[in-house]
Amino acid sequence: MRLVIAFALCAALAGPGRAFALGNPASAFCATLDGQSILAKLPDGGTIGLCSLPGRKIVEEWTLYRMLHGVKPTPDANPFR
Repeated sequence: MRLVIAFALCAALAGPGRAFALGNPASAFCATLDGQSILAKLPDGGTIGLCSLPGRKIVEEWTLYRMLHGVKPTPDANPFR
């Protein structure tokens, strides 16, 4: 019962229409690799997140995140060194 009351209180405090911003895990992972997150416009008007890594290497953020399973590789195992 206490859990239900606590949940109802949290929902009431959040209010209608309020969104909580969650960070993009792929962008955050890019930063852990000393990269810079860049949004690029596509010809169809959409956008894509790119990670500009040291050494002038650019990789799509989610591809990078999935390829390395969200874990920063050791320097000798980094495919982008």
